[in-house]
Amino acid sequence: LHVEKAKLPDILKRMTKAVKENGTIYVSFKYGDFEGMKDGRYFTYLTEERFGELVKEIPELRIGKLWVSGDVRAGRGDEMWLNMILGKDDVGYCKIV
Repeated sequence: LHVEKAKLPDILKRMTKAVKENGTIYVSFKYGDFEGMKDGRYFTYLTEERFGELVKEIPELRIGKLWVSGDVRAGRGDEMWLNMILGKDDVGYCKIV
């Protein structure tokens, strides 16, 4: 969420390498196409399509579940989040193409 999109493939590769076989990785990003500084911090927002592009670079990474949810914090009900449960096994996971 707080790194440049160009750095995400390397980060996801390292996370995939670090997780045990049949392990699970949870990631979430603010939903959308924005990338840049906001409120003094760097943000990368993602959509299903933009995340799918990143995952294509990591053949052993699988997306088990992907969903969009609303922000539950007070005053942020209009903000959406892209949530993913990832893994590196083939059982129960499907690859986004």
